[in-house]
Amino acid sequence: MHSKYAKTAWPLNEKGEPRTVGFELEFAGLDLKTASNALANALSGEIELDTQAECKVRHPQFGHFKIELDWSFAKNMARRRLQEQGASEDMVMSLMTDLARQIVPLEIVCPPIPVSDLQVLDIMVESLQKAGALGTSDSLIYAFGVHINAELPAFDSETLVAYIQAYCLAQNWLIKAHEVDPVRRLTPYIDSYPKRYVQAVMAYTEAVSVSQIIDDYLEHNPTRNRGMDLLPLFKYIDDARVSAAVTDERVNARPTFHYRLPNCEIENPDWELSHCWNIWCVVEHLAADPVLLTSMCKQWTVYNDNLINLKEEPWHQELAHIYENLLSV
Repeated sequence: MHSKYAKTAWPLNEKGEPRTVGFELEFAGLDLKTASNALANALSGEIELDTQAECKVRHPQFGHFKIELDWSFAKNMARRRLQEQGASEDMVMSLMTDLARQIVPLEIVCPPIPVSDLQVLDIMVESLQKAGALGTSDSLIYAFGVHINAELPAFDSETLVAYIQAYCLAQNWLIKAHEVDPVRRLTPYIDSYPKRYVQAVMAYTEAVSVSQIIDDYLEHNPTRNRGMDLLPLFKYIDDARVSAAVTDERVNARPTFHYRLPNCEIENPDWELSHCWNIWCVVEHLAADPVLLTSMCKQWTVYNDNLINLKEEPWHQELAHIYENLLSV
């Protein structure tokens, strides 16, 4: 299985190197051993067991794929018990992880992969499907997602504003395009940006500074629970500023967006990771088109000045057109 991954408008990072993307997939139905074996077979990689709650598969070209139980308490306990017991097999941890897997997903955290090499992930998805991985649609309690961590092409204010404006314009369209699971929408983890923040973003001029962009975000979004979480990116740019406002130890600095809207529907044999990526690329291409972006920002302002809006946002048709063009290239 080799699906088609859309090309980004900006294929290189600020160093002139190919941009990279990291994916995170949440799923159920497999224990750690079965999932790691499936991943190792797909990628011709070597398994490195850390604890009974987490391990790695080393890919010969791209590095470590992490597989872990997505529960900090279990991971911390497994590390502590391994240190105390000195044994890789622990009956207490076996019981805990078996029980936890009923409601807590396993998560695969992929290493940064060049945008031109994303098809290697199709083999991984196919292998997990054959092993019996279960995703969002298999149960009402499986509110599992795919996270896309796309490296930025640059970190100047112009680039940041373009991406954030593009996402703000597209966030409602993206929910519909991804057909985000209703249960996931009820959780707080992928909340949309509040309207006051979007208003601040739409008012940005060329004079806005990176520090102002970060301060505005922290004022309105001091949480990881956003469809596009910018805290890791802003911590990478200005650690001190973010750490002073947000004390959540789960926020790790990295030069990427943390896009969290797509469902993980890995139980569906027709589901492809490329579908998640291709919808995200609408944001990429809108951010790279300053004329169209300015036009849509003006449309947003007119639309949101109305007291009542009964019709869909008019620029959604243009976003759908961008998406169709990406698939046709």
